[in-house]
Amino acid sequence: MKKFLSLVLALVMTMSLVTVSAGAKDFTDDSEITYKEAVDVISALGVVDGYSGGDFRPDDVLTRGAAAKIICNLILGPTTASALSAGTAPSRMFP
Repeated sequence: MKKFLSLVLALVMTMSLVTVSAGAKDFTDDSEITYKEAVDVISALGVVDGYSGGDFRPDDVLTRGAAAKIICNLILGPTTASALSAGTAPSRMFP
Protein backbone atom coordinates (compact mmCIF):
# COMPACT_ATOMS: atom_id res chain seq x y z
CA MET A 1 0.00 0.00 0.00
CA LYS A 2 2.88 2.38 0.77
CA LYS A 3 4.37 1.77 -2.67
CA PHE A 4 1.05 2.58 -4.33
CA LEU A 5 0.61 5.74 -2.27
CA SER A 6 4.17 6.82 -3.06
CA LEU A 7 3.58 6.22 -6.76
CA VAL A 8 0.35 8.24 -6.73
CA LEU A 9 2.02 11.08 -4.82
CA ALA A 10 4.95 11.11 -7.25
CA LEU A 11 2.54 11.16 -10.19
CA VAL A 12 0.55 14.04 -8.71
CA MET A 13 3.72 16.01 -8.04
CA THR A 14 4.91 15.41 -11.59
CA MET A 15 1.58 16.47 -13.07
CA SER A 16 1.62 19.68 -11.04
CA LEU A 17 4.69 20.76 -12.99
CA VAL A 18 2.75 20.72 -16.26
CA THR A 19 1.41 24.13 -17.19
CA VAL A 20 -2.09 24.82 -18.47
CA SER A 21 -0.82 26.59 -21.58
CA ALA A 22 -1.58 23.56 -23.76
CA GLY A 23 -5.13 24.78 -24.47
CA ALA A 24 -4.35 28.47 -24.18
CA LYS A 25 -4.59 30.81 -27.13
CA ASP A 26 -1.38 32.37 -28.43
CA PHE A 27 -1.85 36.12 -28.47
CA THR A 28 0.15 38.36 -30.80
CA ASP A 29 1.23 40.58 -27.89
CA ASP A 30 2.41 37.80 -25.53
CA SER A 31 5.54 39.76 -24.63
CA GLU A 32 3.44 42.58 -23.12
CA ILE A 33 1.40 40.30 -20.82
CA THR A 34 2.67 40.51 -17.23
CA TYR A 35 0.65 37.65 -15.73
CA LYS A 36 1.08 35.19 -18.61
CA GLU A 37 0.12 32.06 -16.64
CA ALA A 38 -3.14 33.61 -15.41
CA VAL A 39 -4.02 34.72 -18.94
CA ASP A 40 -3.20 31.22 -20.23
CA VAL A 41 -5.55 29.65 -17.67
CA ILE A 42 -8.53 31.92 -18.39
CA SER A 43 -7.87 31.60 -22.12
CA ALA A 44 -7.76 27.79 -21.92
CA LEU A 45 -11.05 27.82 -19.99
CA GLY A 46 -12.65 29.96 -22.69
CA VAL A 47 -13.37 32.90 -20.39
CA VAL A 48 -11.44 35.36 -22.58
CA ASP A 49 -10.48 35.06 -26.22
CA GLY A 50 -8.85 38.40 -26.90
CA TYR A 51 -9.60 40.79 -29.72
CA SER A 52 -10.38 39.88 -33.32
CA GLY A 53 -6.82 40.70 -34.43
CA GLY A 54 -5.42 38.01 -32.14
CA ASP A 55 -4.09 40.36 -29.49
CA PHE A 56 -4.88 40.54 -25.77
CA ARG A 57 -4.14 44.26 -25.11
CA PRO A 58 -3.27 43.96 -21.41
CA ASP A 59 -2.84 47.73 -20.98
CA ASP A 60 -6.24 48.73 -22.41
CA VAL A 61 -9.08 49.81 -20.15
CA LEU A 62 -11.63 47.07 -19.51
CA THR A 63 -14.94 48.23 -20.95
CA ARG A 64 -18.33 47.52 -19.44
CA GLY A 65 -19.20 45.22 -22.33
CA ALA A 66 -15.98 43.23 -21.99
CA ALA A 67 -16.53 42.88 -18.24
CA ALA A 68 -20.08 41.66 -18.85
CA LYS A 69 -18.81 39.09 -21.35
CA ILE A 70 -16.17 37.82 -18.91
CA ILE A 71 -18.74 37.52 -16.11
CA CYS A 72 -21.20 35.67 -18.37
CA ASN A 73 -18.46 33.30 -19.54
CA LEU A 74 -17.50 32.59 -15.93
CA ILE A 75 -21.04 31.98 -14.73
CA LEU A 76 -22.68 30.33 -17.75
CA GLY A 77 -19.71 28.94 -19.66
CA PRO A 78 -18.56 30.17 -23.07
CA THR A 79 -21.02 28.08 -25.11
CA THR A 80 -24.15 29.24 -23.29
CA ALA A 81 -22.90 32.81 -22.94
CA SER A 82 -22.27 33.13 -26.68
CA ALA A 83 -25.92 32.20 -27.34
CA LEU A 84 -27.17 35.22 -25.37
CA SER A 85 -28.47 38.22 -27.27
CA ALA A 86 -27.92 41.80 -26.21
CA GLY A 87 -30.06 43.48 -28.85
CA THR A 88 -32.53 45.13 -26.48
CA ALA A 89 -32.46 46.28 -22.90
CA PRO A 90 -34.70 44.40 -20.47
CA SER A 91 -38.03 46.00 -19.66
CA ARG A 92 -38.56 47.57 -16.28
CA MET A 93 -39.77 45.22 -13.63
CA PHE A 94 -41.81 47.81 -11.76
CA PRO A 95 -44.18 50.34 -13.35
